Amino acid sequence: MSEADIGHMINMKKGGISVGQIYRALANQAGGYEYLSFTQRDMYNKIAKQRCQLPGDAYAALKYLEDQATNDPSLYFNHHMDADGTLRNLFWCDGLSRIDYSLFGDVLAFDATDKRNKYMCPLVVFSGVNHHNKTIIFAVALICDEEKDTYRWLLQQLKVAMNGKAPVSVIMDGDLSMKFAIEKEFPNAHHRLCAWHLIRNTTSNIGKPQFTFMFKKCMLGDYEIDVFRQNWFEMVEGFGVKNKNWATTHIRGKFFAGFWTTSWCEGLNSIIAKYVNSRYNLKEVQANFASGNERPSMQTYFQQLERSDTNVYTLSIFYMFQPILVRATSMKVINTRQIGSFVIYSVGLDRTSNEIWHVFFCDIEMEFNCSCMRMESFGIPCEHIVCVLVHEDIDELPRSLVLPRWTKTAKVGLQYVIRFQWDSLILSQYGCLMDWFRQLDNFACQDNKRFIFT
Repeated sequence: MSEADIGHMINMKKGGISVGQIYRALANQAGGYEYLSFTQRDMYNKIAKQRCQLPGDAYAALKYLEDQATNDPSLYFNHHMDADGTLRNLFWCDGLSRIDYSLFGDVLAFDATDKRNKYMCPLVVFSGVNHHNKTIIFAVALICDEEKDTYRWLLQQLKVAMNGKAPVSVIMDGDLSMKFAIEKEFPNAHHRLCAWHLIRNTTSNIGKPQFTFMFKKCMLGDYEIDVFRQNWFEMVEGFGVKNKNWATTHIRGKFFAGFWTTSWCEGLNSIIAKYVNSRYNLKEVQANFASGNERPSMQTYFQQLERSDTNVYTLSIFYMFQPILVRATSMKVINTRQIGSFVIYSVGLDRTSNEIWHVFFCDIEMEFNCSCMRMESFGIPCEHIVCVLVHEDIDELPRSLVLPRWTKTAKVGLQYVIRFQWDSLILSQYGCLMDWFRQLDNFACQDNKRFIFT
């Protein structure tokens, strides 16, 4: 069979997807993804050239992906055709996205854009957050419909591309087909409905701004189960809506990395033309460089603990942790009691004891657990645990409280895995070396003998 025959066989047919549609769908509805494998404009230009030589837009798209795979052997793509040979679904992810998933794929946001283009092709985005708490893209797909089998096929492709790794938690909207596919393909993952959609539904169904405010506070607050139930009951009772069909779910303690809405994905769907080539992933490079060079000012009198945290966390994560350190200065240990190998600390605010949190500490394993479960939910310690650390004169975070995905070393060693990321890694390593040299300079210049030796 000739190339022309192949091109004609999988060319656009009624109800199918052509590469022209693929490009227009991407250009019309997507946007701003920071770490995608190649620019869509570049894809379109390549396809335009292919169309002059080979019949069949769909064939040109697949040929382009095959060509990209020669430069990136880790690039994975697959497609699905109907019985007539019409291209129906297309899934792809590059080598860097696959490595990112291996590190940060514990939380997955699964979102399909609305059919906001004249070809009615939803764009499906699989995304998460990296060690700088920035949105990253794991994979992208274009589909013809949003049926259960289509979503199952996509998740099966994701599992193949990611060597079978399943996410710990999945964030999604209320689409029933999507929900069905996740339950079948990732049966052990925690599900969370997009908080933005829940708040929007609350606003439209109740229509009371104060209730929406209380609902959001209840949904996102650091509440133990009993406190959550009490607050929920008082809220629905106070606003006279207890008879509505509510589904009260307490998700504190399930790890979502602070990723609580698919609108993080949707917000990216407006500026796709600003893609950056993965070889020059400037935003991540800049974040790596800042983490290696910037020295945040200390804001508490726990300066040794605070300073040690700057050496562990990336800059963005440290800035999220620093307010927790500040809040810990207002906390105090009210009492302690020993149960077996555990010490239980009751922690409350310095000026009032109306709210009490319980911190469990095992000094044998250096393990901490708090009743607020922020560590389990987000992966950084709460102010209650920090209060206990200070109480016990522990001046650096124990290993059990440091989640590797939030650290500066989260991607160390990847240069041996991904050849095309050398530029980014060299720049990051340069920043780390500069930081170490600065520390050496500060040490050496304080003594003449040290200075001469250095």
